[in-house]
Amino acid sequence: MKELRWKVLLTCCCCTALFWYLCVSAQQGMRRTTLDVSLSIKLADINETQTAIQMRLNETQEEKTYTERCAYSYYFSNINTIFMAIPKSGNTNWKESLLIANGDKVKSKTSSALKNQRAIRKEVAHKHSLKLYRDSGVIDGAITFAVMRNPWTRLISGYKDTLVRLNASIHFVPIRREIIKETRNGSAGVGSNYGNIPTFKEFVTWLVAHDGKVDRHYAPQSYLLCLRSTQYDLVVPLEYAAQYKDLICDRIGADIEVPGSYDGCDVKSQSSTIDAMKWLSELDSEVVEKLYEIFKYDFNIMKYSNFTDTDFPYPRLL
Repeated sequence: MKELRWKVLLTCCCCTALFWYLCVSAQQGMRRTTLDVSLSIKLADINETQTAIQMRLNETQEEKTYTERCAYSYYFSNINTIFMAIPKSGNTNWKESLLIANGDKVKSKTSSALKNQRAIRKEVAHKHSLKLYRDSGVIDGAITFAVMRNPWTRLISGYKDTLVRLNASIHFVPIRREIIKETRNGSAGVGSNYGNIPTFKEFVTWLVAHDGKVDRHYAPQSYLLCLRSTQYDLVVPLEYAAQYKDLICDRIGADIEVPGSYDGCDVKSQSSTIDAMKWLSELDSEVVEKLYEIFKYDFNIMKYSNFTDTDFPYPRLL
């Protein structure tokens, strides 16, 4: 009898262990499958992305803005690829990778990251600006792609990189002063040549007052993507750029380095992600709602998560 009890007990333990092993394995398999399926669905469902861009395009038909956007989009003839550059979505790194894939000579890196960025911008502006080709017909059949980023982390990154960083381009000095003048009862900012630095709250107050129709570094990404008669072959979420590497290389027919985050760490651990959760939660809910309204098309295109969500800043691709 005692031996029988031990056999029953041993059988029960083995069954329990097997049950938990199968549960854990299924859960892990489900997670992997979900990621793989989500990527496949998003890549196949480019029409949904195109529809969201078209909705935005219907609101912005001015020739001036069309020409301006062409100036910041680039055509790489040797790989027959058009890249729609969106500021604060890693676009300088992407341009560098495309220059290399196109066979252009990229100057060796200097000790200054800022100098490197300016050299890359100058190179693509002089040789590859889409406005140099848009009326020639040579770009017919080119692969067209863009890279997007969660609007909240992009907003934080744009604020810190252009308005807080003191060695930012002189282009942003007037913007600093404009924000301060509009939010501090007419004071234009004093001190250094750069003036005072606006707070994040002042920055978003200014952004909301202008309904997002401001410098392209802070403007909605969907607005920048709106080029008439442009159909996108691929719109890549920056957060999943590494997973898209094979597809991107296959589409453009060249092996390129796929840039990741500037911080070089996990997306959820980036300073822009952490600051977004903190700074946005400190704003009045009414202000956050107005900001969301400005960037609603950006959120819709990639189904981006909110800063209060546990999966922030990833897109919800399913």
